[in-house]
Amino acid sequence: MAGALARSLALVAGPALLAFGFVGRNADAAYPQSAEGSRVAVVTDHVEATRAALDVLSSGGNAADAAVAAALVLGVVAPSGSGLGGGGFALVTTARDHKVTALDFRETAPAALDTARLLAGRGTPGRGATIGVPGEAAGLEWLATHHGKRPLARDADAAVRAAEAGFYVSRPLADALSRSGARMAPGSELAIGLFPGSQPAPYATRITRPELAATLKRFGAEGSRAIYTGSVADRIVESTKAAGGSLTLDDLRDYRVRERKPLQRDVDGKTIVTMPAPSAGGLMVLETLAMHGASGASPLNAMGFGSSAYLHVLAETFRGAMADRVRFAGDPDLESGVAEAYDRALDPAQLAARRQRIDVDKTKPATELRTREAGTSHIVVVDDEGNVVALTTTVNDAFGSGVVARGTGIVLNDELEDFAAPADVAGFGLVGLGPNRPRPKARPVSSMTPVIVLEKGEAILVAGGSGGARIATGVTQAVLARLVFGLDPSACVSSPRIHPTGTQLLVEAEVPFDVRWGLQARGEQLSLVPSASDPASRAPGASGPAAVQMITIERDAQGRHLLAGTDPRKGGMAAAR
Repeated sequence: MAGALARSLALVAGPALLAFGFVGRNADAAYPQSAEGSRVAVVTDHVEATRAALDVLSSGGNAADAAVAAALVLGVVAPSGSGLGGGGFALVTTARDHKVTALDFRETAPAALDTARLLAGRGTPGRGATIGVPGEAAGLEWLATHHGKRPLARDADAAVRAAEAGFYVSRPLADALSRSGARMAPGSELAIGLFPGSQPAPYATRITRPELAATLKRFGAEGSRAIYTGSVADRIVESTKAAGGSLTLDDLRDYRVRERKPLQRDVDGKTIVTMPAPSAGGLMVLETLAMHGASGASPLNAMGFGSSAYLHVLAETFRGAMADRVRFAGDPDLESGVAEAYDRALDPAQLAARRQRIDVDKTKPATELRTREAGTSHIVVVDDEGNVVALTTTVNDAFGSGVVARGTGIVLNDELEDFAAPADVAGFGLVGLGPNRPRPKARPVSSMTPVIVLEKGEAILVAGGSGGARIATGVTQAVLARLVFGLDPSACVSSPRIHPTGTQLLVEAEVPFDVRWGLQARGEQLSLVPSASDPASRAPGASGPAAVQMITIERDAQGRHLLAGTDPRKGGMAAAR
């Protein structure tokens, strides 16, 4: 590591660029180098969120404080993907005892959920029936209270300033407005600000959010009770009911964060730690690594990074994990046997048998898994004490339900779309809608996939992603790129990816032509995903980019060496010092 980089702050802002010819270890040369440092590192989906986290770390806060600050800023400057009206997951590793905590602040269904009404209008924006009880306020308060070093109000300062003073519309937000802005109900503070003259705000337009600033101030001063009781709660309920939803004040008051036992397995001398149910993404990561290995000795290594053989084997592996999601994943608080089902899915004999069924030269038919997950944000922080946070937050579709709670600036989620519908489970032999069926007070299954990899008890890799259904496949591919192929984190998160869906394999446009030909020769039916460097090429209503963020930690006699890589698909920022 260059001495100048070790002594000064290194920043890498992700350009909207992906290169061709990425097969093999030369993939490192195709992308900007990761940010380097020895004390702290931060990666988020937005430059303002990364800067806020760095400021917190520089002024006495720790990784938990920085993650809370970044999440709140993202809710201001990137409202299409996250905010106080959503929820999420977090993994926290504490340096003093090497304990990993899994935090579930996923949204829940209202107690008076009308299941028939929810399923009848599936996919229709602006419906209050899809709004779940938001968990982000409770989750961020829990994180700050249990792991932070500063008052919550100080962690909220940067978000308040951004909302009051204003921020510039980023390219991803401008893209989301052009694709999905019509989802937003007219008349709200957010809709008015983002649609000047009834047109989507273009890139670099300056926006203020005074109503949200006032809400954030109250949240900082009073904690989550400012959201779940009082006037803000009243307006959340009023706006939800006006849109046809069933959320009540009792639902908000009764919301609770769940601290869960992390899902983890040892593979090739490393401990892979991720989220348990109701995450299905963690199951995919563990199944893939347990089947194929987590080191350079993996048989995948001989295939060559990014080769058609490698991508095909991953696609087949992912299809198995996606089928397991339909059969096994559900809310463990309401669905008995979910943890045991995950254990069965991860049984070494079961995974060995599945690996034997994969033919490197042929594609086997798979039942389609449909999911409407879309918008999300991810944050990774490592502080100078060695504490680590991987936090994923979401409102589901771009701008959630499209409903903004009147007078609060809070964009309300549409997470109840993530429950299973009849089309999702057809062909899997399930009775009814399976373990992810909609029901009162349940938490829908999610693809959010925060991951921490430990070696000898110390974190060596932290990752997670955004992008709905493509989170788990994206995070898994990035983790493999590091553990199996030893690529720089920037290359791990930037390299072109694939995502199986039903009989098709989504392939990013930057995958070379000869690799695509090899995939087709193996029976894969390809569907090209438009270039990440050209948002205008995406059709109206198409989902936005799926981005992965990663920090790696190496240790030697000289101390720690931190590398932070940001995904260019979303224009985020990696920083280290």
